[in-house]
Amino acid sequence: MIIGIDQGRLEKFVNVIRKNIESIVSVKLDLFDNKFYPGKNVDQELVYRYFIVMVAIDHRLSRPGKPYEACIDNECFHGSDLLYRLGKLMFEQNPEFYDPVNLAEISRETVEKWLSIGEVKPPDLDVRVYLLRDLGLKLIKIYGGRVLEIFEKTMGRLRGDIVNPGLTDLLRVFRAYEDPVEKKSMLLTKFLTYRGLFKPIDTPDLPIDNHLTRIALRLGILMVSGDLWNKIRNGIEVTGEEDLLIRFFVRRAFRVVCERAGIDPFTLDDYLWNHGRRICIRDKPFCNKCLFKNICLGYSNEKFMVNEHFYYNTWFY
Repeated sequence: MIIGIDQGRLEKFVNVIRKNIESIVSVKLDLFDNKFYPGKNVDQELVYRYFIVMVAIDHRLSRPGKPYEACIDNECFHGSDLLYRLGKLMFEQNPEFYDPVNLAEISRETVEKWLSIGEVKPPDLDVRVYLLRDLGLKLIKIYGGRVLEIFEKTMGRLRGDIVNPGLTDLLRVFRAYEDPVEKKSMLLTKFLTYRGLFKPIDTPDLPIDNHLTRIALRLGILMVSGDLWNKIRNGIEVTGEEDLLIRFFVRRAFRVVCERAGIDPFTLDDYLWNHGRRICIRDKPFCNKCLFKNICLGYSNEKFMVNEHFYYNTWFY
């Protein structure tokens, strides 16, 4: 097995980013959208609680043949949009639902009722219940139930040391945030940065999920050969170690892209995440609408038009 970054293709990607920077930066996630997030004049601790809880369970919402999608009040939502819509509805009805005391003893029945619409429910409900209980219990034991204290301790650092820990260091105590590639930690950082509640003094990484790995593989930025490539090509589930290896390299590749293109990591993530959901989709991508069509290895060579790598036994992303 060989895995690495194709510097030539990465540079072509950087050039497209530079040439289209205005359209790319115009795609911006609105973290004050009233459908999904708390309003502007809400108590800060409640907002911190909402986001640390919702990001903790924001993973693997759909499986092949079992989409997580439903309509609420004549509007339809899919995947994370449905999750956060249900989260916001709960926040409107009962913001104390997100209190660590409640989370520490939350039942499976409560979580299932909360996150289900009719027959539609997220997979791995027991895992999500476990993550919520773990989060609630440790927030109480370590921080007295006060989420804001975590961010105060960081002094703006994302990564620190034993004496002066950063946000990613402190979050790892929670099972939901122990991912070595830090997808959820970076997503939480992004959300709170956009809300003006956290200002990291060091440079963040993109939150690496399936959309970003799929894009990197199709573009040829991430090059894989041997048994691992055969697994990806044939839709065979990879191992946990292989999954981490793939996402570490993708994170490194997009970190370099940000440095060379002079683009903020969260801005690039907004664009690529939206691109992966709407254009470079898993099964039948809309290549004619793609900004990167002319440099895409998958577009020019069908053998590289892979869906994504599969790894189900995870709550990391």
